[in-house]
Amino acid sequence: MRYLFPFLSFLLFTTSAQAQSAQRPGLSVTPLNKQVYVHTTYGMYGGTAVPANGLIIRTKDGIVLVDTGWDTDNNTDNTRELLQWISQNLHQPVRLCIVTHGHEDRVGGISELRKAGVRVVSTPLTAQKSVKLGFESPEGILSNDTTFSIGNEPIRCYFPGQGHTADNIVVWLPNQKILYGGCLVKSVAAFGMGNLADANLNEWGNSIQNLMTQFKSARIVVPGHDEWTDTRSLAHTLQLLKKHAESKK
Repeated sequence: MRYLFPFLSFLLFTTSAQAQSAQRPGLSVTPLNKQVYVHTTYGMYGGTAVPANGLIIRTKDGIVLVDTGWDTDNNTDNTRELLQWISQNLHQPVRLCIVTHGHEDRVGGISELRKAGVRVVSTPLTAQKSVKLGFESPEGILSNDTTFSIGNEPIRCYFPGQGHTADNIVVWLPNQKILYGGCLVKSVAAFGMGNLADANLNEWGNSIQNLMTQFKSARIVVPGHDEWTDTRSLAHTLQLLKKHAESKK
């Protein structure tokens, strides 16, 4: 990750006895710069522990989260640990959480955030899907292209089109030139398309092309799972989609 500042080469890593087991690692937090961190929690998928990424954004008026920890309706340990880490290390309140689509690796910790008094927002469609999955509903107030500022930090929530799900949005930080692609974007470390249960494979490629046009100045692109490098992850997603289509012929 050549865009990281030299003094950020270390990894901030924390675990708790409650969250960590032999099967599922605990929380890790990795700084991208002085203001933005990637939080990574783990869930079980196909019998394997899989990492899920989200963002922690520091502003002058508090913390903004992008996506909760990967939790279930009866176990919110990951999001609880995330809130504890922020309190102990950043010493700021969490003001808001933006959830990027209605799957448990994005919305699973809503109840824990609500207990802590954190406002959780999404698009109306994500709010509907969250309820269908058995989770509390975020406030479905985001339009398909919403920009707002918290603590002088502009944050853009953008729907580029269907792909991983019908409701997947991305988050753009223009001051940081960081694009959080969520599960619409596949890591360069990915060899397959992952969970396609709610995918629109016919539109996914068009949505990625839209991102490449809209956010061509991105220095870092953070996918929903696995490692992040630079904008090669967008091109890699297109390659994976092409391979998947060819395998179905």
